[in-house]
Amino acid sequence: MPELPEVESLVRGIRTDLIGRSFSKIEFYRKDLRETIPQKRLRQILLGEIIHEVVRRGKYFLIGTNQGFLGVHLGMSGRFVKSDSTQPQVAHTHACFEINSDTQFRYIDPRRFGRLFSVEKNEKNDHPFLAGLGVEPLDKTIDLAKYLFQKSRTRKQPIKNFLMDSSVVVGIGNIYASEALWLSKIHPEQPANTISRNDFSRVADAAREVLNQAIAAGGTTFRDYRDKDGNPGYFQKNLSVYGKVTKPCSRCGGEVLRLTLAGRSTFFCSFCQKLKINN
Repeated sequence: MPELPEVESLVRGIRTDLIGRSFSKIEFYRKDLRETIPQKRLRQILLGEIIHEVVRRGKYFLIGTNQGFLGVHLGMSGRFVKSDSTQPQVAHTHACFEINSDTQFRYIDPRRFGRLFSVEKNEKNDHPFLAGLGVEPLDKTIDLAKYLFQKSRTRKQPIKNFLMDSSVVVGIGNIYASEALWLSKIHPEQPANTISRNDFSRVADAAREVLNQAIAAGGTTFRDYRDKDGNPGYFQKNLSVYGKVTKPCSRCGGEVLRLTLAGRSTFFCSFCQKLKINN
């Protein structure tokens, strides 16, 4: 599933194409994805209206005019791809947003777990899909280490699950949580409320470093994710621990192990990420 780096890379790419422009034609090819698509309202918000904002919030992105916002969630397999209008549509194209007779953006989603929804101007922070989201980990105005430390004091869950809780902090998905914990030398099963303030400084710095590196690489593509031009991300070439089970740790040579937390595969070094019983 696309996480913060993938969505951020996509948003940065489409922003230059859309700001100051407007959609001249919108076509929907099905009534719903995970929910009913509010086709009438989206046409009112977008058609002929100047786009002044393209922003990401967690794994969602918003395309805004003076009338409101188109909200997009890519789900597990969604793509928002720039295309020449004359090119044949690929399978599973569910919507087309045309800028002019030559250029359009196509929403493609084979598994249909994504979302296309409307957000009113006054509910940007209060929409049901957005209201419960935690802080943005790359927000420089937030002392992320202090925030995570304070939030974790009553949380006995493993630190990896804590970092992946979008009500606490958004966008640190399975891959990036594993990578950040490896970088900070924290065992993924370490209870969140046993981690010290100093250790959370390492976790926060590592999370930001991993996310920024992933954004610079265009995100991570194992299967479905593509940027606006249909290109995959390349951060998977830089992964230190994720998917490296039984291979030697690149830092210490210890064996990389795999365990399952909350139904997700988790990778860590058996030597330099020790579980501390009494922290």
